[in-house]
Amino acid sequence: MTRILHMSDLHMEMERWRLSLPGWQDFLRRHSDARHHPLRGPLLMGVEGRVDLVLLAGDIHTGLRGIVYAGQLAAYFNAPVVYVAGNHEYYHHYIDVLQPALRRVAAHSKGRVYFLDDTAASFTIAGQRVHVLGCTLWTDFALHGDPRAAMEFALRHMNDYRLIQRACATLRPEHTLARHHRSRAWLRANVARLRREEPESKIVVLTHHAPHEAALGRRKGDFGPSYATHILPDFSAVPPDLWVHGHTHHRHESIFEGIRVASAPRGYIGQDTGAVLKYQPGIVEL
Repeated sequence: MTRILHMSDLHMEMERWRLSLPGWQDFLRRHSDARHHPLRGPLLMGVEGRVDLVLLAGDIHTGLRGIVYAGQLAAYFNAPVVYVAGNHEYYHHYIDVLQPALRRVAAHSKGRVYFLDDTAASFTIAGQRVHVLGCTLWTDFALHGDPRAAMEFALRHMNDYRLIQRACATLRPEHTLARHHRSRAWLRANVARLRREEPESKIVVLTHHAPHEAALGRRKGDFGPSYATHILPDFSAVPPDLWVHGHTHHRHESIFEGIRVASAPRGYIGQDTGAVLKYQPGIVEL
């Protein structure tokens, strides 16, 4: 049995300058009171039992800071950490520069942190093979049947298309759509390959964007196509054992299209402060 701790949407970039929030100073003090605990992020002392693997489903921190935090988690839990970027990692950065930098910095961790983007990490845990296939995923904007209208809405209303840069211009919906199609094809091919080559192994898909409309929570309406894609039917013949995502800020552990899907987001400090202070990671067993 593999015990997996998963988290998303920690939004640690918003933890600065929050000392005026009720309970925040005590929250920070409790971090320093816990031996080897990361100095920022959620309090983890309440996690009981062993942790074999940690999954971070994006929007952890901007830039390379999320990799630093992942390394601290690996030391605290004495377990490898697998990380995919969300959209917020790339805010105020060049996506084509930061993405390979995230991969390089994680590679220097000597097996403690794995950064995935259309790549996989494999582990043997208590004799069981576990493969984690990861990517940001983005979306196809087709959730409501009108991708063009959804892309136009996203361009006007999603911060991604103001705050993320490419080498030559600001990111646009057609760029993330192309990334979605590459990731979708890669996931479909590699889940099928692993099911064929290692039928007894466990397969986990780790994405930031959600794989099903039912995972949207309050991100429904016109924003929905920027948060989720109806992708699970692609895997009906060769389902993964678990799909972990973030982005929607909707906590759940569900069965969608016959596939186990889970998310454990923390949310925005300052907007969801009470929930942020009480946040606990998700735990699943395979």
